[in-house]
Amino acid sequence: MAPMTPIEPHPPQLKRSLSVIVTAMNEQGNLRPTVEAVVESVSARFEPYEIIVIDDGSTDRTPMVAADLMTENTRIRVHRNPVNRGLAYSYRRGLELATLEYTSWVAGNNLVPPAAFNDIYDRVGEADMVVSYIKTDVRRRSRQILSRTFTTVVNTLFGTRLRYFTGPCVYRTEVAKRIRHISHGSMFVVETVLRLVKSGQRYVEVGLDPLPRSSGASKTFRPRNVAGIAVSLLHLFWEIRVMRRSLGLPKGEELVDGENVSAFGS
Repeated sequence: MAPMTPIEPHPPQLKRSLSVIVTAMNEQGNLRPTVEAVVESVSARFEPYEIIVIDDGSTDRTPMVAADLMTENTRIRVHRNPVNRGLAYSYRRGLELATLEYTSWVAGNNLVPPAAFNDIYDRVGEADMVVSYIKTDVRRRSRQILSRTFTTVVNTLFGTRLRYFTGPCVYRTEVAKRIRHISHGSMFVVETVLRLVKSGQRYVEVGLDPLPRSSGASKTFRPRNVAGIAVSLLHLFWEIRVMRRSLGLPKGEELVDGENVSAFGS
């Protein structure tokens, strides 16, 4: 397991900068409260900051909500996929647009309470990454069992000990941009965390209590998505555990103390 940092949170830091990617597909009732909670938290802690909303071909009023948010705050940018391209594609697009020191990913489903954003963003800078986990699970019992089983399987396959893999997270933008993703759907979060941890990036875990979903429905456990998760896990196991390609970098490159360097010198 990667080394952990002390658990005591430090005071908010205004010297760091943060890009927040907010992905949304048919989240007309959830996008505004999500973005407003993020803005309230990051604006008090980071200078500068930017919010990158990725609308993944929504067919409801999500595009209009996103446009209104951008008009109200010049720190908010919106990119719209003309058709639904999936969560992983939307995340990668957001990461391409991110320009600041750290990057955070948040789902636009309004499941993270404002206080939890404060807890997560207060820890930025203590380690290379901040990852979150669920303290009190308010989801259906079947979802809780599936989630715990999935976490156990991933930890067993990859030799990690994380308590959760798909919550809001923060990592160094420069390093995250170098990852060659092979996963689809929500597996992009798992892949990102795994590749960074296995490459030696230090992390700190932050517990949060998610809110019950107030609008819309989860898209994670559609049959197509479940099949994609299984295939992605197999591919990742081959790359990370068998081939030992932690970041998926080109041959001859490796990560040393957070910097990407050539194994053959400059």
